[in-house]
Amino acid sequence: MFDTGTISINKEAMRLVREILAGPAAMGVLVSRLDNGATVIDMGQRAPGSWVAARYYTLITLGGLGEFSYETFPYPINNMLLPAVRVMVDAPLLACCASQIAGWRLEAGDFAPILAGPARALNSQPDTHFAHITYRDHYHEAVIAIQTREPVRASWAESIAVACNIAPENLYILVAPNASLVCAVQVAARIVEQTIHRLEEEGLAMDTIFSAQGFCVLPPLIDDDLIAMGRINDVLLYGGEATFYLRHPDDAFVQQLAHKVVAKASRAYGQPFIEIFEAANRDFYQIPLDLHSPAVVHLNNLSSGRTFSAGEINERVLTESFFGVRKY
Repeated sequence: MFDTGTISINKEAMRLVREILAGPAAMGVLVSRLDNGATVIDMGQRAPGSWVAARYYTLITLGGLGEFSYETFPYPINNMLLPAVRVMVDAPLLACCASQIAGWRLEAGDFAPILAGPARALNSQPDTHFAHITYRDHYHEAVIAIQTREPVRASWAESIAVACNIAPENLYILVAPNASLVCAVQVAARIVEQTIHRLEEEGLAMDTIFSAQGFCVLPPLIDDDLIAMGRINDVLLYGGEATFYLRHPDDAFVQQLAHKVVAKASRAYGQPFIEIFEAANRDFYQIPLDLHSPAVVHLNNLSSGRTFSAGEINERVLTESFFGVRKY
């Protein structure tokens, strides 16, 4: 296990932020400052973004505690070999629970911005994802990420800075909308995060997790935020595979757990996410929580050396989601 007392995830993320600031044009990124001094790093709103920018966005939201690569998805979708991402995480509680999970609702209301990134570990407000971890960060700079089409407001930056007990000029905000390359990549790279919250919900003690890695297909892009939202959810539910390395005393529990935390275990499973979303009257809170799971999970129990697997890659739903082709 990592010595969490010696790590500042905001400090680690800022190393990457400074690399972006040293050459934003080459990454397809636009950098601007709000009136209160906060820095906005646009990776897909007015800026085109890039594959390189997407990698930085992903690693920053992991608090600088992950590794990332682009690969080829080995399952043909509509006779095409699509790109995929792989993410390796050695400190999943810090990288995912304390940082990557979008767990900070900035304002009241269904459509309020939900924040992700290492600044969550500086937030003085309640955050349910810290219920099972003791880590908190202490640093004078903060990095946050917002998945939105809406321009970043100075009032948002002010609220974040106050909650993090920092000056607004020390706040750095990454932003990209659903219908952007950067967003498609960073969501696919949430495959470990998608799994860790399900493991927690099904009763796994978080301190039994040693390490994790994940692999996920990337969807075709489209200039439509609603359709893009559907596709970036589908990649996790139907085209994402997560592997966790645990130290647990009970193999029977681990075996049962694997079958509980895959998307196929949900009663809502089997349709493109956009159809599930529409059937729920576009209300995320009406969608069963257990649907937000990976397509496939592997749980390697280091205590016994055994690995337990569940789920499947669903090429049928991915084909329909990505290409509008129904296959039965």
